[in-house]
Amino acid sequence: MTNNFHVQLLDFSNLREIEGAWTSDDFAALLDAMEYGDQSGMGGDELREMCLMSLQDLEPEDAAYLVLKHDMGDVLREGQLRNMANEMLDEKLWEEYVDPAFHERLFNVGSLLYAAFPRTFPEPDAVCVKLEVTSADAASGTLLTASPNESFLVRLLGDGMDAHAVLHRLYGEQLTGSSFPNADEVVWIVRTEAIGEDVMNIEVISSGYWLDALDRTRSYESTAYADEVRAP
Repeated sequence: MTNNFHVQLLDFSNLREIEGAWTSDDFAALLDAMEYGDQSGMGGDELREMCLMSLQDLEPEDAAYLVLKHDMGDVLREGQLRNMANEMLDEKLWEEYVDPAFHERLFNVGSLLYAAFPRTFPEPDAVCVKLEVTSADAASGTLLTASPNESFLVRLLGDGMDAHAVLHRLYGEQLTGSSFPNADEVVWIVRTEAIGEDVMNIEVISSGYWLDALDRTRSYESTAYADEVRAP
């Protein structure tokens, strides 16, 4: 049975940073790494401001290495961190790094570095899209949950794009197939709000690399579905 949804694009906006991506604990840890000294009595806004000012005291490449090491030192080797610190001066690694699984984290690193060095690092350009999704029948409505399946979400987004969109060109077979293992790399953050029995507002944050193709879309029909559940 084919699913059917009506999708209305409520809002399309560009983001320089994702709210909450950097916490007071992160800023405190970065300040410790830069040997800032006593942080007692500092609130979240002051910690952020002092962190940015301290980063500005470093050479941009050294600042990039320090932020990368803090955020991604658990998954990347020293040589990789050094290379990426240099590449971030000119490249949008949240779009261009070979492993899309790291793109969200690289965007957050790039956002903080841009805040400290707006004339040196590329301007961050994530996208937030807000959709109102209405299911045409009860069977389709079962996919509109508080935590929608990511393979369903990416297919839902893809149905609003033309065939030349990056998502279709790179993942065309997964979009039309039974399995979309890369879906979690496309969708970074999802927020949902049930509006009625068959209607849900869905907010998706990801790279403009994936979502820019929706910029001029207003409404469309979708037959999106989730990956098939395979028996163990």
